[in-house]
Amino acid sequence: MEAAVLPRPADITPELRRFLDSRFRSQADLAAAADVEAEIRGRYAELEASVSDLSVRLAAAAAAYSSSCSAAGTALSNVRGCLAALNASTSEPGVTEAVEVGSEEMLFEQLSSLAKEVARVELVRDYAETALKLDSFVSDVEDAVSSSVTGKLKSRAESSLKTYHVLIGYLKTIEDILSSVTKTRPQWTRLVSAVDHRVDRSLALLRPQAIVDHRALLASLGWPPSLSGTNFSSINSGKPSEIVNPLFSMKGDLKSKYSESFLSLCSLQELQKRRKARQLEGHIVNNQLRQPLWVIEELVNPIAAATQRHFSKWVEKPEFVFALAYKITRDFVDSMDEILQPLVDKANLVGYSCREEWISGMVITLSTYLVKEIFPKHIELLQEISSADASSKQSQARVSWLNLIDLMISFDKQTQALISSSGLLLSVKDDDNWQRISVLSVFCDRPDWLEIWAEIERQDTHDKLRLSMENEKNWNTRFQGTVLEYGSDDYKSPAITGVIQKGLSLLIDRARPIPNIALRAEFIKISTSPLLSEFLGWMLQRCQEAEGLTALADDNALLKVSQSINAARYLESTLTEWCNDVFFLEMENIDGRSECIFQVEINQLKDFRVQWTEKISTVILRDFDARSRDYLKNKRQWQEKSEGLTLSRAFVECLDYMQGRIAKLEDGLNVLDFVTVWRTVASGVDQLLFSGIFSGSIKFSNGGVERLHGDLSILFAAFSAWCMRPEGFFPRLSEGLKLLDIDEKQLRDGACTDNNRLREYGIRRLTAAEVEKIIKNRIYES
Repeated sequence: MEAAVLPRPADITPELRRFLDSRFRSQADLAAAADVEAEIRGRYAELEASVSDLSVRLAAAAAAYSSSCSAAGTALSNVRGCLAALNASTSEPGVTEAVEVGSEEMLFEQLSSLAKEVARVELVRDYAETALKLDSFVSDVEDAVSSSVTGKLKSRAESSLKTYHVLIGYLKTIEDILSSVTKTRPQWTRLVSAVDHRVDRSLALLRPQAIVDHRALLASLGWPPSLSGTNFSSINSGKPSEIVNPLFSMKGDLKSKYSESFLSLCSLQELQKRRKARQLEGHIVNNQLRQPLWVIEELVNPIAAATQRHFSKWVEKPEFVFALAYKITRDFVDSMDEILQPLVDKANLVGYSCREEWISGMVITLSTYLVKEIFPKHIELLQEISSADASSKQSQARVSWLNLIDLMISFDKQTQALISSSGLLLSVKDDDNWQRISVLSVFCDRPDWLEIWAEIERQDTHDKLRLSMENEKNWNTRFQGTVLEYGSDDYKSPAITGVIQKGLSLLIDRARPIPNIALRAEFIKISTSPLLSEFLGWMLQRCQEAEGLTALADDNALLKVSQSINAARYLESTLTEWCNDVFFLEMENIDGRSECIFQVEINQLKDFRVQWTEKISTVILRDFDARSRDYLKNKRQWQEKSEGLTLSRAFVECLDYMQGRIAKLEDGLNVLDFVTVWRTVASGVDQLLFSGIFSGSIKFSNGGVERLHGDLSILFAAFSAWCMRPEGFFPRLSEGLKLLDIDEKQLRDGACTDNNRLREYGIRRLTAAEVEKIIKNRIYES
């Protein structure tokens, strides 16, 4: 048997030489030559089978194309025959003039059917050409993907990048055709669906293979860099970073290969984004089309794995965890702008910032570690302490929790500063995207942890506020600087309201960084509502104590109630002003709610304020009623003759008491509620005196009318300190006095029986029966 002739070294290709070198590294490897031969023959057989299968498919496609072309040709031949016959029938001499009406109708009908047939044939031809074109491109993609996966005897490093570029070119062409078909031929849904199915199978193999090759290239670059010996003292200093950035150090052929691989992955993601946009067109997708940048994910994942070893050492010292995470984020962020962003722009990946994607990836890495390791330990500690009822340890656990939250908020501020420092406006202010750059997004997936946080914040604030609420000095000292919206006076609210406002503001500020509107509203509701309810309870208790001791009869009791009313007015105004802020307006449409988040508390404060201002008015009116009884019982005084201006001493004493109480309220009560009180008192006095003087059968002589004039002038003068026209707030008394001033001649002329005449005299509030009674009780002296 003739021995096999070995090829000359010059005839061996570089690819084959590298393959043999990788398999036969030493003399001992020659023993496995038979296994290598069997492997090669097996792959050869697989390739032969693949080629045979492709030949069969190509023959079938050619036969289908030939059949479609034959059918189209036959149809077009029939059309040409019909058109030729039509042309011959209309070109004979004299035919045009002799065509009958029935023949014309038949020809028109034939033309219509011919036009439809031509359109149908054109549609069939267009469909066949499109289907064949798509089948050709998809087959090329499938062949290339199959060849890449089965592993030809070629060097992957040199040929794989070119293969990816060719494949992506084919896929983009296919996507262009499908996009055109979707817009121009929406009825071809089955064709589009069939092509999408085949392309999806190819992409399912292509993307993992491209990522594997990209990871191998990253490993050759030295990624991830070593994190050992990281010095945290340089985090806030201007010293150079100790972590070497391989992206800055890559050069030459390695840099070119990395750029090509980077572009391939970006192009593949851009293609995937286009396909999803086409498939979801017409649906509400929000941010479903947005995915993390694949190439940045491949940079973050190895770093995340490397940091876990360091993080695990610092479970009890989370400040080191945040420090390392921020240092890594900051030290590599510049390379994202300078090296990688131009490549992303070149790949036409619109709407992606490498800086934001890198920061988002590191934030997600840190958030994942917090969820798995840090928070469960804090939750467990809080639960154990609660069951053991150890107050000191419980307080320490709450402090540790709040310290962790402080670290998270500080980290978010630092990372957002890294984004804004590049001159970019945050493109992620909507909740879904904001969560990607905030470690506080851990609460979006665990709202139960948010409730724990809000409760701890509430308890911490409550402990501080309770001491202030128990200090009587804070109720007696006024809080300065609370100017009314349309007055020069202040709310006269006690200093405790400033403490409460500050506590509420701090809780609201804690909620601002939460990257979800609904959770922000929930946090504010849980943390602030109990505090406002408790403060309202304190005010109610103080008012009830004052009422129970003296029935609000002395000035000190009125002052104590006034302080609570002023505090309620100030907090009500503050909460209303907050509700008009954009921060709170965003929360109004959550869960179908169309009102402010503090609306319940505002209504409670308003009800409290209205209730106790009415009680103050009632107390003053009750005392006035008791002191004026003797005055109202003396009915003979209205029939006595008087010389000059006479005043009723009892009435003057009543007015003096009432004026003194109201003056005290003016010093202690805020302007708005004081106006409400004195107007209510004026209305009550008007009703009380009118009923006591005019409702009975009291006769009024000229002297009695003069006495009443004097008494009411003193009444009006008492209220002139708070208004320009006090008689306007005593309409019934004023109109009754006007009726008494009408002379006898005017009465005989019917001045008091005509409604129009009464209006001329300013009588508008009294009823006809009241007018008649007053006129009958008037005694005119001759």
